[in-house]
Amino acid sequence: MTYLAKEVSVEAGQPVELYEFTVGSTPYFYTSAEDAITVGAQVYTPKPIRRDALKEDPSNRDFDFKVYLPTTDPVSQHFLGVLPGVRVRLHVSRFHRTDTPTPELRDIFDGFVNGVQFENNGKQAVIVSRTMLASNGRTIPRRTYQGKCNHVLYDPLTCKVDDTDAAFRASTRTVVSQVGRLLTVSGISPAYADGWFTGGYVEAIGLSDFRLVLEHTGSLLTLLIPFSQQPTFVNVFAGCNHDPVDCSDKFDNFMHYGGFPFVPTKRIFETGLL
Repeated sequence: MTYLAKEVSVEAGQPVELYEFTVGSTPYFYTSAEDAITVGAQVYTPKPIRRDALKEDPSNRDFDFKVYLPTTDPVSQHFLGVLPGVRVRLHVSRFHRTDTPTPELRDIFDGFVNGVQFENNGKQAVIVSRTMLASNGRTIPRRTYQGKCNHVLYDPLTCKVDDTDAAFRASTRTVVSQVGRLLTVSGISPAYADGWFTGGYVEAIGLSDFRLVLEHTGSLLTLLIPFSQQPTFVNVFAGCNHDPVDCSDKFDNFMHYGGFPFVPTKRIFETGLL
């Protein structure tokens, strides 16, 4: 019997749903079933998880898809206190237990987490997501006609600086402490001059998360927001001022500079030629 036949059957259907959250590069595999489910080589852990009904109107692609989990769950914990610095993807599929020997899986949702709300006195997390199509429909900022470079540092399609190059990263450095937004990292001073990592970022090894560096002095890095927990080891990546000097002298990458450094700063139609 096919998936559709079981789905509309009064007695033959035994639906099971599979939830896959991916936080950065860390996956979490859950199921709404009362016991563990194995699909292929992947084991899905039973969780007290549920969702709202899907909206099947093709004209309404921007609907909020809500999934409910206990606040104590590891996925929910990523959104407590400090938000993760990486995107969280959610994929939901469904099949029927009685569809044997090889069940037919149907994808019912694929998208990104937009936000998390906490209700029931903070005991329940409401994970709000939107579809991939809705995410792709967002307005993308256009390239600006400005002196500063428009590219995102280390973007492989535009900037093209290689973040695996040892010249631009301090790999597997030990974190001494994290106090608020101040992260102390051993092994970066005096090996790197003050300001070398300003405008770069820190990747927490094992946490699948990263943070922007606002300021670098000695062994101290001031982060945009702190990590949710103090990492043990980090990779630290050189920063860029997005000006021609850094692009040319620091990264030897001026051929990919994404700004317009020779734009006149004087408006002759307002001030005249002299």
